[in-house]
Amino acid sequence: MMTPRLRLWGKKTPCADRKLPAEFPDTAAIQLAAMRAIVDDLNYGIVVLDRERRVEFMNQAFRRFWRVPDRPPDGDRTFLKLMYHGRGMTAYAVSPGRLGDYVAKQLDLIRTGEERPLTIRLSSGEAIQFRCKALPNDGRLLTYGNVSELAEEAEALERLACSDGLTGLNNRRHFLVLADNEWARFQRYKRPLALLMTDIDKFKSVNDTYGHDVGDEVIKAVASVLQASKRTTDIVGRLGGEEFAMVLPEATLDSAVQAAERFRQLVASRLISAGDQRVPITISLGVASADEQTTGIEEMLKQSDLALYEAKHTGRNRVCRFSRDAQNQAAHN
Repeated sequence: MMTPRLRLWGKKTPCADRKLPAEFPDTAAIQLAAMRAIVDDLNYGIVVLDRERRVEFMNQAFRRFWRVPDRPPDGDRTFLKLMYHGRGMTAYAVSPGRLGDYVAKQLDLIRTGEERPLTIRLSSGEAIQFRCKALPNDGRLLTYGNVSELAEEAEALERLACSDGLTGLNNRRHFLVLADNEWARFQRYKRPLALLMTDIDKFKSVNDTYGHDVGDEVIKAVASVLQASKRTTDIVGRLGGEEFAMVLPEATLDSAVQAAERFRQLVASRLISAGDQRVPITISLGVASADEQTTGIEEMLKQSDLALYEAKHTGRNRVCRFSRDAQNQAAHN
């Protein structure tokens, strides 16, 4: 005998007349509770704002990102106060000034309903990407996705694009970008700025005698000395082959020459092993500084290159400085 099907809605009647028996809970409430449970369990921060930009709902992931208690005080339910709650709980890995800028950008996107992404680092090391979507009732749906892996990949790709593969120094393109930034700073504040160029003496002979593997080790050794011995504010790059350059902000010509001499001595004290042999290495350096007549980084590179040429042709393993007087005298001869 077939078991009769349970008919929840009773006998067939027009939709308007259909009602659940009293013993059945409200279906809409069940569905809403289930939906909230699902959303609350996502590893994706979600916040719903009403048209007054008060928080109507936030899930567990958002509360974890911003260290918000399950039941925040009523006065903290506005979105702005909620954001600054994160500052009080040191949830952000940015300075207060940058945080204010980040919150302002969020508020601008919320105001316009624009869906452009915005990313910030948390003190936990996570990278969170914010997006805003306008709702039909003039509310806003805010989402906060953990994009840490994507951010790390992007940073790794940026490092690859900016770094020299052999030495890890700035490559030529990125060095010139950073150097131009320092030039702009010089133009604005008129603070001292110097630039030095260096290359490895008789490098072709090293490659011919010991092979390219040893040549690579020599290049890496010089790069290591420059990177380890420079000031934090100095910018060093490999321009290509055995040639390097360094920008020295806040350095006069005299102080830059002193720094170059220190680099020269440190490199001269290094020996590279090639089987049972030791390979002595030396470098020559040319130094130039910016003044009222300097037109840009490209000119400073040319000036330091002229000084480097002088160092190479007057005995190598030495430092020479660029002189406009010497340049003008050479031009007239």
